[in-house]
Amino acid sequence: MVRKQRLGLMDYLLLSEEERDFYALTGRLPSERPEDVKIEVTRTKPPNKKGGRPHKKYHINERRVYCLWLIAKELPEETRAKITNRKLIEIAHTMPFRGLFTSSQQTLETCISRGKRTLKIDKFWNSKVCVLLAEDIPKLQS
Repeated sequence: MVRKQRLGLMDYLLLSEEERDFYALTGRLPSERPEDVKIEVTRTKPPNKKGGRPHKKYHINERRVYCLWLIAKELPEETRAKITNRKLIEIAHTMPFRGLFTSSQQTLETCISRGKRTLKIDKFWNSKVCVLLAEDIPKLQS
């Protein structure tokens, strides 16, 4: 790379008009070699080793909603269309789900709303994601 050297007054006066314009725009003379532009290469691939605990495969939102989906799929279609989240939570309290439904009512309702969005459950409690999960869970247990 060529170092930029400031021109003295006499050197500047000796330049032609075109060279003066070029020097004013670029800061170098036309005969000098342009500086090599160095581009910093950023690392786009994240590091392989991430610290901390490993992430859980399914959060509690999805586990709670999956249990409610199991209850709802046993109900008739017209009952499923009218049933509320609160009613399903009340039914779930009577079943042995290993403490999944021990939180307060408001917490459970928001949790179920999040889980329904994640598992793509519609208002009639139909979900293709849950059907696929139901097919895979027996395979995982054996």
